[in-house]
Amino acid sequence: MTEPIGISGTMRQAEVRALIRRLHEAQQRATNEILDHANWDTLGNATPHGFTVNDVLRMWVWHFWSHHRELILARGRLTDDNPHFHVPHYVREANEAFGRFVGELACMTDEQLDLRLPGEGRTVREIVEHTLATLEGYFADEIANAQPGEEEQ
Repeated sequence: MTEPIGISGTMRQAEVRALIRRLHEAQQRATNEILDHANWDTLGNATPHGFTVNDVLRMWVWHFWSHHRELILARGRLTDDNPHFHVPHYVREANEAFGRFVGELACMTDEQLDLRLPGEGRTVREIVEHTLATLEGYFADEIANAQPGEEEQ
């Protein structure tokens, strides 16, 4: 792992900042499209990949949680709701998780983008690109193309 940058150290972040801008734009597009297509009545609708809208909303939130952890591992540690399943709850949680994900990315240097995680095999840059790809064409598309189906158990 890369040594953490000290307070007086310089951080090159041109690439990190460009990725953050892309992530913000993709998250905003996904949020808008999901809000256009999902509501309480569509949570049980089946998506093209066999999930429900509710499942995809949960995956949207989980996606940032899991990749947030990867960014923490890559960066290194710093020193020391509502239980009802409805669209605004998931939108809030996804955006909070997105903020944590981008927050970790913002703490990294350009050099850390190519850091390969132990046991994971992926670099930070690959994790960010994967996250961008899902924001740009998966979560919102799954929900937009969901069909009425059986209620979730």
